[in-house]
Amino acid sequence: MKTIAVANQKGGVGKSTTAACVATELAMRGYETLLVDGDPQANVTSHFLAADQINLSIADILIESEQREKLPLEAAIVTTEMEHLDLVPSKLRFARFEKEPAIAINRMRSKLAPLSSTYDFVVIDTPPTLGQILTTPLLASTHMLVPVAASPLAQDGLDDLMSTFEEVRSTNPELEMLGMVCTLFDGRTSVSAESFRSLKERYGPKVFETIIHRNVKLEESPAFHQPVQLYAPGSRGALLYAELTDEILKRLGARKNKGKLKLAVEESRA
Repeated sequence: MKTIAVANQKGGVGKSTTAACVATELAMRGYETLLVDGDPQANVTSHFLAADQINLSIADILIESEQREKLPLEAAIVTTEMEHLDLVPSKLRFARFEKEPAIAINRMRSKLAPLSSTYDFVVIDTPPTLGQILTTPLLASTHMLVPVAASPLAQDGLDDLMSTFEEVRSTNPELEMLGMVCTLFDGRTSVSAESFRSLKERYGPKVFETIIHRNVKLEESPAFHQPVQLYAPGSRGALLYAELTDEILKRLGARKNKGKLKLAVEESRA
């Protein structure tokens, strides 16, 4: 089981959209995928569920100080309308996890461990902040994926994120840098092009070749509680996340399609 934490402490970089779309794309290719919303803002959850559809959330599993009994992660898992894709939703209350004792940082890893034979991939959306609430999913992960917006200030703070990454690696040596993906790219401006060039110069092969451009359908889809692959399967946003997933799977040494969904995926994009 590969566990990918999608992380950036800056908000508004397309982090939650990237987590939702990559997880959806993996499921469309036949990979058993669990999407964990580890952000109290619950933006990933909104890609699939309305607020009144949520029963248990990640907060009910990891904030043990507020529980009558310890619950397994399975208790919060909900099935989505997509085959092969399950979701652990989040709620604003999860922000209180930061007040849990330091030992709590290992809870997500221990809760995910029993699911290693159930899922091929776990994708975790993380909050736009540094601290225990980010360290916890990184300790549970094998890889970190970093969305970086194509804007002048977007790279500010990346050094702090990379420092956190290295600190976590001292405890979790399995954690690897999967890569950085440029998001919110606007081809009409020279600023976006310069931002991508700067990112490539600074981080070289860590940066994916796929660039996620601004796309109306990507922005609209959460309001309809659907990832863009379902809301607008032929849109530029859906196609770009398919290309990004190709690159991700190549870096992980995995097949582009697990097998049985290959034809269906190709037909949906024809």
